[in-house]
Amino acid sequence: MAKLFDSPHMRETLRRLIRARMAYKGMEYKDLCRSLAELGVHQNESNLRSKVNNGALGAQLFVYLLLAMDVRTLELAQVREILDELKVLDEAGS
Repeated sequence: MAKLFDSPHMRETLRRLIRARMAYKGMEYKDLCRSLAELGVHQNESNLRSKVNNGALGAQLFVYLLLAMDVRTLELAQVREILDELKVLDEAGS
């Protein structure tokens, strides 16, 4: 069986993107769970917190999180910026 791709830098990038958007929207995990439930996606608060903090999200959950937070656009340049910054920090720490 093929190994699934996993990147610690991308996990941290996703965590930062979601947490930043939650802060911008003034949302807590309970609010995010409520918004997800309205979309038909049921996650309990502690499970969702764990997934976000670990950056361990499937593509479907990531998109649902964006929808639940009413994210209208996602600039891939922003994703690239965070990812590149993490790689530089990692290289500097090595």
